Amino acid sequence: MATGGRIDGRSQKWLNPRSCAMGCLGYIAGFVSLPLAILWWVNTPQMKAERFLEGEIRDCQGCNLSHRDLSFAELDQVNLSRANLEGAILGAAKLNAANLSGANLRFAILRQAELNNANFEGADLTSAEFRCGAGTCTDLRGTNFKNANLTRADFRVVGFTPVGEVGLEGVDFTGADLTEATFEGASLRGALMEQAQFCRTTMPDGSVSNRDCGGE
Repeated sequence: MATGGRIDGRSQKWLNPRSCAMGCLGYIAGFVSLPLAILWWVNTPQMKAERFLEGEIRDCQGCNLSHRDLSFAELDQVNLSRANLEGAILGAAKLNAANLSGANLRFAILRQAELNNANFEGADLTSAEFRCGAGTCTDLRGTNFKNANLTRADFRVVGFTPVGEVGLEGVDFTGADLTEATFEGASLRGALMEQAQFCRTTMPDGSVSNRDCGGE
């Protein structure tokens, strides 16, 4: 109760140093936690994928981009390691020097894409399409397919351009699984294929290699 213009001491308890400190700490905690919450939200897998698709970021490790239409996209040097790109359409996309190591690219369409020095090491490319057509061809110079799963992958007529044969200079298939993959009509000149696994693999001349089928 106020007496002579002074506030009774009992009514001042809420202003004591301890309660003020607690209030200040609560205010600071709220002030700090809000931007942290915003930071967490913008980096959730879904938001990260959307920001990548909008061109805001170039690093989308582990993002889910399955069945997205990314044809003609400018994706040079992006980081898509361990991303889910199953069934994605990447036709004519520019993926030069992109990191797709460990990514899921099952049934992905990569026809006529630019893949110079792209890294697919350890990626799952089961039934992925790289074949050429319509007068243009997938550019694979220096592409890394080390230890990739290329089962049933389609490489028909790769290694050619409208002006002639260019081969697959520096393309590394070391340790890659090429079971039932097809290279019919392709040029494998310059490719590193000695340590790849061949089983029911269609070669450029149409013959089938069963070199690594084992006891089948």
